[in-house]
Amino acid sequence: MTGLYVDEDGRIISTHSMLKTFARCPKQAQYKYAERLKKRVLTERDRPLRRGTWFHELLELYYVGGDWKAHHRMLTAKYSALMDEEKDALGDLPNECLAMMRGYLWHYGANHDDPYHGWRILDTELTLECEWPDGNGVYRCRLDLLVEDEYGLWIVDHKSHKTLPTMNVRLLDHASALYIWAARECGLNVKGFIWNYIRTKAPTKPQLVYVGKPQERLSTKAIDTDYPTMVRAIREYGIDHRPYVRQLRALKAQRWQPGVTQTSPFFRREILEKDDRMIARVVAAMMHTRDRAHGYHWDAPEEVERVTDRSCGFMCDYVGLCETELLGGNADLLRRKLYRVGDPLDYYNEQKEPE
Repeated sequence: MTGLYVDEDGRIISTHSMLKTFARCPKQAQYKYAERLKKRVLTERDRPLRRGTWFHELLELYYVGGDWKAHHRMLTAKYSALMDEEKDALGDLPNECLAMMRGYLWHYGANHDDPYHGWRILDTELTLECEWPDGNGVYRCRLDLLVEDEYGLWIVDHKSHKTLPTMNVRLLDHASALYIWAARECGLNVKGFIWNYIRTKAPTKPQLVYVGKPQERLSTKAIDTDYPTMVRAIREYGIDHRPYVRQLRALKAQRWQPGVTQTSPFFRREILEKDDRMIARVVAAMMHTRDRAHGYHWDAPEEVERVTDRSCGFMCDYVGLCETELLGGNADLLRRKLYRVGDPLDYYNEQKEPE
């Protein structure tokens, strides 16, 4: 194998993102990993990824006992230094991420005697490397959290989504199976995988109706909100909370409690143990993808296949470059203008830039 990505020691490195990108579109893998192109300017398409990275960093500081608020202020200062066009594209990330973090800490009871809700935090942002079963190269992954509870060790992955995924997504997920396999290969006898879901849609603030009239009250229209948001609204409006006690109790009951069914539409923990035989099937399949990716003829870029569909516009950072090359335009000029060269795996070198 020639290697789509070879490190300074001559090792062929594979990550789940790399293999997934190649399986989706070899041309995208060429731009990202063979040519190592990174965008110079952030766009609206980067908003979910940047929001997720920001929130990941706040959670990391929280789980190591650090000052996440100070880190949030530092990230806010970096955000303020962006060009106006980039800030417009990314939206109000400082306030969005602050609201998500405050909601997360309230939901899981950060101020209680058990701030980590039954978890013993063993490590954060832990990079694992292991050889593939056939010895052809190295698989690399990074765990958001390694925790221990009364049942054993677990891998925790923070995931932020506009809509929380369904069970079939978790059952078919290859990354979780590979992470479990890699952890066990590194001597960590993990029980399984925990998806720590955070919904990115902010809770809706209740509206005040009949303002200034005797019947002034909160709107009875059904809204997607949570307990802290409704309490803050009642205090801000300066109205009596007693007519809303039943609704407040129902919302407060959505707060996480051990052993109680989760009902929050904003935060969810999903735990799954994966069968050894299923993990072996995933590893075998991904080894086949690895062979195709690293053995591809990357030295002939004009012959690299394109897999085109409607998702190109929102799943690929290189769609404009791909179009230009296909139509015979000045691709070199576009490369210099829109991209820079950088290590696509610098996320694993403490650079905090998402893969």
